[in-house]
Amino acid sequence: MKVQFSRASTVLLVLFAVIAIAGSGRVAAQDGTPGATPALTEGGLGGAVTWLRAQQADDGGFIGFSGESDPGVTIDAIIALAAANDAGVDTGDAINRAVGYLESGDVALVYIQTGAGQAAKLVLGLIAADRDPMSFATVDPLSIVQNGIDDETGIFGGGMFDHALAVLALTASGDDVPGAAIEAFAATQAENGGWAFDASTAPEAVDSNTTALSIQSLVAVGHGESDLVANGLMYLESVWTEDGAGYSDLPDTAPDANSTALAIQAFAAAGMDIANRQPALAMFQNSSGAFHYSASDPSDNLFATVQAIPAMALAPPAEMATPVTFRDELAA
Repeated sequence: MKVQFSRASTVLLVLFAVIAIAGSGRVAAQDGTPGATPALTEGGLGGAVTWLRAQQADDGGFIGFSGESDPGVTIDAIIALAAANDAGVDTGDAINRAVGYLESGDVALVYIQTGAGQAAKLVLGLIAADRDPMSFATVDPLSIVQNGIDDETGIFGGGMFDHALAVLALTASGDDVPGAAIEAFAATQAENGGWAFDASTAPEAVDSNTTALSIQSLVAVGHGESDLVANGLMYLESVWTEDGAGYSDLPDTAPDANSTALAIQAFAAAGMDIANRQPALAMFQNSSGAFHYSASDPSDNLFATVQAIPAMALAPPAEMATPVTFRDELAA
């Protein structure tokens, strides 16, 4: 019998939107398609969506590091667009076109074979797009997730970022999450409350992105009141400044848009008020409507934009991230 898929739960956890993380867990800068960006007619969420839609390639995908359409980035864009759509922003046919790219050729097949984390991302993207993750383009990504747990460690995929994605995918699909998977969060939480991309428990290895996603997955599976979440939130507070969140709490780590957005999503998942954190994210928005990664690289960044959109969509319209035109006033 097929499980029941809940897009409502996906929207509730727009928290799901994640970026394609490189092996180190850091996000590299990526410019938007040259000449593809229309003049900005609005800031905030609407402006970000306008810019993002302009980056969609002719095949429906969104461009990755290779310079060609990439399934991981395309899934991130689908989730971002779905979050914006549910917040009342017109996304046109962008989601259907992106799904069409994933459905073409062997794109989905090759992507899910790279690991349980990738399969989990596809599951989340398909649910956000109202598609069945058990039957898509001749593949069953949900089964890859279900069978991707390590019997010894209880960890899905290659580390805790993959693991958190898998727990989110199982939860959104209405599937059971093994007890060993929850125990894995406890076994891999560092003494400072954070989690590391590769499941290391060394405090210096911890990063805010993996921690934020782990918190979201624990909340999704019903452990929002646990010490695991409380300690994880304390770690996120340690990396949060008035300018946003940094990737780690190591010295000289500057805030970046991706870490800021993921932290906001984790705070929201835990039921915390995020209205006072939204302006920090808005400061990363450029006049084009896109977001830049950090102050050291102010160029339009596709990865930063797809991550920022769901975090912006969490707030009601009256509390939406401040449009870029007010950024300088906020920073003063």
